[in-house]
Amino acid sequence: MSSGTLLQLARRLHEATTLAEVMDRVADAVDEATRYRRAWLTMPMEHGTGMDIVGYVLADRQRVNQRMASLDWRKDRLLSLTMNSEGTLVIPDMRLCPEADPAQVEFFGNRTVIAVPMLRLGERLGCLNIGTFAAEGVMPPTAEEIGFAEEVAALVSVVAGRIRAEAAHRALEASVQREQRLEALGRMAGEVAHDFNNVLVTVIGNAELALGRLGDEPLLRELLSEVLSAGSRAATLARQLLAFSRGQPVERREVDLRQTMNALTPMLRALLPSSIQLEVVEKGLPREVLANAGQLEQLVMNLVLNARDAIDGPGRITLTLDSSYRAGRRWSVVEVRDSGAGMPPEVLARVFEPFFTTKEAGQGTGLGLAVVDAVVKSHGGTIEVASRPGEGTCFTVSLPESDGTGPRPRPALRATPESGRAEHLLVVDDDTRVRVLLERVLTTAGYRVTLAEDGVVALQRLAQHPDIRLVITDLAMPRMGGDELLRRLAGRVRALLVSGYAAHAVSVDRAAYVLPKPFSSTELLVRVREVLDAPAEQRAGQGAEAPV
Repeated sequence: MSSGTLLQLARRLHEATTLAEVMDRVADAVDEATRYRRAWLTMPMEHGTGMDIVGYVLADRQRVNQRMASLDWRKDRLLSLTMNSEGTLVIPDMRLCPEADPAQVEFFGNRTVIAVPMLRLGERLGCLNIGTFAAEGVMPPTAEEIGFAEEVAALVSVVAGRIRAEAAHRALEASVQREQRLEALGRMAGEVAHDFNNVLVTVIGNAELALGRLGDEPLLRELLSEVLSAGSRAATLARQLLAFSRGQPVERREVDLRQTMNALTPMLRALLPSSIQLEVVEKGLPREVLANAGQLEQLVMNLVLNARDAIDGPGRITLTLDSSYRAGRRWSVVEVRDSGAGMPPEVLARVFEPFFTTKEAGQGTGLGLAVVDAVVKSHGGTIEVASRPGEGTCFTVSLPESDGTGPRPRPALRATPESGRAEHLLVVDDDTRVRVLLERVLTTAGYRVTLAEDGVVALQRLAQHPDIRLVITDLAMPRMGGDELLRRLAGRVRALLVSGYAAHAVSVDRAAYVLPKPFSSTELLVRVREVLDAPAEQRAGQGAEAPV
């Protein structure tokens, strides 16, 4: 009787595409060939220490799944025994089993259990269980029923292995497609940010010029201040787009993570309502990392703001600094843990997806965590997230610690710019509005200015005006871009690179001073004066770098 049932089951399992389908067909075969009506799989969860359960166990499957997911099978004596056993375990009455946890027996109502390990090519997949619960009572198995369970387990092991392999293949395909979509989206975001930043430069710059020349006009001053405020918010969004696209020209220097976080903490507390406490914990002492300080601050701020939004009412956010050693090197660790609502698996799986958000329309861009992920990866680090509904969320960022040989932090820039001394400057940008604005700002500040729309014309202007002291150039331009222009200059003239998009910034001479768009008139003038006044050994082309 059982051989015919097994043959029919093998044919039916061949058609199954999910483990749930497998166990539905197994339960039918078990009911036909034995006295038992229930069969289920137990398998260690892919992430975490709980157990996945598949098959007919109890009517309230959600309750059962939650209970199994909350267990640590390595610490449960019976589960550990069944998961590590090389042979079939038969438990006539679970209530009398010394390894069984009485609380679990009471919760699930197990009575008789036949537990058969599932092995495929040396890999332990889990355990096939056949048995009874309280309603059926105790029913010790016969030798034939044990043999049948072992034959079924062998069939299920093969099919489960196939299903898992197919699922892994689909996941790999989905991952590749996702990476391709993200790459395309990143390129698009970078291009949009480039054009957006050119617009913002002219909006912010002209508003500043107008505000500086405005007399006693309170209403007009208020209106222009609103324009500048809106421009600043738009600039923040543009920086997030660039960070996500990894197309922002950045400079990395030795950063003391502890000092950076301590300096940032007051600002973080100001962003939180009084009902949310921020606790900063220092465990291991993190060393310096080679990083962009501004991006690290943005990373932590985005994580804290995400934690804040996850908390409804009173709560706590814990920012932990630590260090670790793995993979043959030391890592500095930043952990942000909240007491918020937590995330279900379907949300957790998409948490770093750009423009994905669970907030209401208009409440978020969906870029915050995508930016965090991009910044971490660009610094050669890793990020892990753990979350369960009702248990909060924890993000753990690990950054490789520096060997201490990187460039040291530069001193802070002057708060107010000095006037020009009639130095001759060359402005190179393909956007007419940007060229005109920079000419206005620089001329008003006391500089002489010559304009060029690309690198080809810039070289002509340099040949015509040998007294040019500084070239201020965009990066992406037709015919000849800023990177090629800098190579042609070969350090003969000081240069300041201004760009809203640097998709190929790695090819730019690292000695170039950089000012990312959008920037204010004050930032431009301060940077211009800094480049002009730099000692000769720090001229562009000889090892100088400016912070961005």
